[in-house]
Amino acid sequence: MAALLGEPVRASTDPPQTRIENYPNGSLHFKFEVDVNDQPHGWLREYSPGGLLKAEHQYEHGVRHGISRLYYTTGELMTEWNYRDGERNGPSLGYYKNGRLKDRGIYRDDKLEGPVEKFYPNGVLKTRMHFKEDRPEGLAITYDPNGQAEFVYYYQKGRVVQREDRRAR
Repeated sequence: MAALLGEPVRASTDPPQTRIENYPNGSLHFKFEVDVNDQPHGWLREYSPGGLLKAEHQYEHGVRHGISRLYYTTGELMTEWNYRDGERNGPSLGYYKNGRLKDRGIYRDDKLEGPVEKFYPNGVLKTRMHFKEDRPEGLAITYDPNGQAEFVYYYQKGRVVQREDRRAR
């Protein structure tokens, strides 16, 4: 039917086609490949009007699957997630502009699950806590910029049930 309407027919074995979308000023905005059903398949990259990479995502037949990365406006990597079938699954990493690790955690079925750590820009641990189904659970410790424990929290179902001040008085 598509051939009768003048549209080309693509076989399912055809290689993906590259699509490009530009800003009104003509600079590249998006570059991505599509499958035979015109769905993103492979890398989708978004650029700033100045030409820097803003984001890149891997797709399989229109669904995020693989690595997704976001970048600061100055071009440095800001965040990296892994997707499986449209949901975050696997490591999540956040970075400061200086390239040092800002935070890390693990997603399962699009929810934080397990240990989460946050760091100061100098690399010193800032917070260590655990998540269960996207909510804080159990022990959480916050540290000062020198690495000394400041506060200890205990969470149940996302709510603080106990707090202890560990700072020297």
